[in-house]
Amino acid sequence: METKGNPFRDHRAIIFVVLLALGLRLIYCLVIFPPLLRQKGEELGWVIKGKPAVDPYAAIAGNLIAGRGYVDESSRVNLERLPLYPCFLALIYKLWGTELWKLQVIQSLMDAASCLLTYLLAVKVFRQRPPALLAAVLYAIYFKALALVAQPFTEPLYTMLLLIFLYLFISSLARSGFAFPAGLVLGMMTLTKAIILFFPLVVGAIYIFRWKKFWLSRLLQFGAGFALLVTPLLVRNHCLTGRVFLATGGKKMLYLGTVFDYRRPFREEEGRLLREINRDYDFPHDVEDDNLLGKMALRNIVSDPGAYLERVIFRLYLFWAYPDYSTKMMAAKSLAILLFNAALLALAVWGFLSAARRGILYGPFLAVIVFHYAIHILTYAYSRYSVPLYPILLMFSSYGLLTVLKRKTDRQSAG
Repeated sequence: METKGNPFRDHRAIIFVVLLALGLRLIYCLVIFPPLLRQKGEELGWVIKGKPAVDPYAAIAGNLIAGRGYVDESSRVNLERLPLYPCFLALIYKLWGTELWKLQVIQSLMDAASCLLTYLLAVKVFRQRPPALLAAVLYAIYFKALALVAQPFTEPLYTMLLLIFLYLFISSLARSGFAFPAGLVLGMMTLTKAIILFFPLVVGAIYIFRWKKFWLSRLLQFGAGFALLVTPLLVRNHCLTGRVFLATGGKKMLYLGTVFDYRRPFREEEGRLLREINRDYDFPHDVEDDNLLGKMALRNIVSDPGAYLERVIFRLYLFWAYPDYSTKMMAAKSLAILLFNAALLALAVWGFLSAARRGILYGPFLAVIVFHYAIHILTYAYSRYSVPLYPILLMFSSYGLLTVLKRKTDRQSAG
């Protein structure tokens, strides 16, 4: 059933789904997570030696509101953590307090908004409410997104920004006035995760392909919005170090990707390598050490390209799964993620193929997935990094599933 005009016609269903998403996240954060953190925090990797595993974000935010500047617990400027998420935390701490449950409530609201955005984006693309509503339902109950709102991770913020960006970017293909705000939002994404820094090149290619004669004005507007947010950070880093870069840490990730031993339990091997880097290098604060790790990574690739290729191939799988079978709980978690993702990816592929056959816009969504996937498999992959892509996968897997069911119904009716 096609929908024209207001996507909120028959709005009760989507309101219920968004409230379901919010309720499930609050129940998890406020009821399930506290005892789970106390009893299984070390085993699940959420707590390391009694401290949260992602403590630098909270440390930087605390120092910001205390007036000590953008420094971590070492009292030095942290060049690895991009500023948008720590500033987001600092704003919450300043206005409401530093208790974890307050951050959990805000992130639950943000992720419920991502559920709504998934619906709106799917309606815009498919012009049908059923696949959009199904995608929203699946995101509302999706366990990885639900769990990530309980801790200071960047994924809830990044996911919401990605959906806003896609909505604005898709709109800019029809009306150029949306190009500038789309660039602004991509700039915000870049200030959250450096991985998206070179995506404007993909945006430019899409504009040129879509508008062979009128692409330049869109690209200039988009680029202006993007540069407006990213340039100040580049200038700050140049003033501090004399070099132009967005953040340290990227070359460290490449180095990890060339030496990681995937035959060992993932979390144990990751912890061992990070401890070695912390002992020998100063990558959160020193751009020279990060560059040195990058040079070592390139030497590793050149000296043994076969070993690097094996790791790349393994990361094709690792990006979507978490292969930790060291305990019964981790084994159950890993198996559940693997089975769910295998089914979801198969349906998403079918959904993309069905969309292509019906002339439905799919290129920008596929470009986002391929861009993130390619960079992570070439450098370093972890299943959490794939979570922001799930609204897209859920959209197209829902469309693919309903296409299959409709075909089956039509055959039965014809028979």
